Amino acid sequence: MVKLDKAFWSRWEAALLIFVIIVVLVFAGSYASYAVLFKAQTTADSDMVVESGDTVTVNYIGMFEDGTVFDTSLRNVGENNTQYPKSPYFSAKGRYEPLSFAVGTGQMIAGFDKGVIGMGLNQTKTITVLPKDGYGESDESLIETRTLKESVPIFEWFGNSAAFIEKYDVMPDVGVCVKNSDYGWNMTVFHIDTSGNNIVLRNNPSVGQIVQSTNGMVLKVESIDSSTNNGDGEIVLKHIISSDDIETKIFSDEYGNQFRISSVDTFAGTYTLDFNREVVGKTLIFKITIVTITPAV
Repeated sequence: MVKLDKAFWSRWEAALLIFVIIVVLVFAGSYASYAVLFKAQTTADSDMVVESGDTVTVNYIGMFEDGTVFDTSLRNVGENNTQYPKSPYFSAKGRYEPLSFAVGTGQMIAGFDKGVIGMGLNQTKTITVLPKDGYGESDESLIETRTLKESVPIFEWFGNSAAFIEKYDVMPDVGVCVKNSDYGWNMTVFHIDTSGNNIVLRNNPSVGQIVQSTNGMVLKVESIDSSTNNGDGEIVLKHIISSDDIETKIFSDEYGNQFRISSVDTFAGTYTLDFNREVVGKTLIFKITIVTITPAV
């Protein structure tokens, strides 16, 4: 019985040893193949760099020299205003995703295009783009100087009843009250001729009243004079512009064109509007990470 046990264990140990050897060989072969593949892939990634004509996908943060962010492809940057303060023109996107473009084809500004050339996969780089390689210098024709004061008539004429109803959603009748669409103060129907096609509205602000115009600017009613302007009267308003409004807020004119206030001259009684895009005439800082590289065919 003892001899049988020894024989049995000898055969079992031999079989186990063979099994272990086979497992080791298979694992070693697999590991070697995996190591070769992994090494080859790593080498290819490290050797692959962006060249003109390649199509690349990048993540980026676009900033001004003061660190404010004007654009980004990263949600965690776009939604973090504490760590990444935003410029006035920054608008939250419906979705954040990497940017794809063909290098050297003019799809991007020159500085961004040049900046990615030579970068490797997953590499992050910060580049500085001067205006000449960015969005160019400011267009002086898009910079206007206006007076701080503006005026509107007390009495305004409205063409016809149909247009009145369409705009104010109420039947025109003497004494009917509506809101001024430009400044938000009350207006009343002052007169309607027998045809109903000439409606006179009276603006009813009060001196000292603070109003906000449709372009977002704040004004104060300085005076109301019903004896001027050939009987139409005159309401004089003055823009209230603080230092917090200069280069920090975006306004729109009556045509929807965006502008910012670049300066105020209280002595001259004027302020300057700049309709140039915020990135125009500025040095831009981009932090770029290469996500994918597709070589040109």
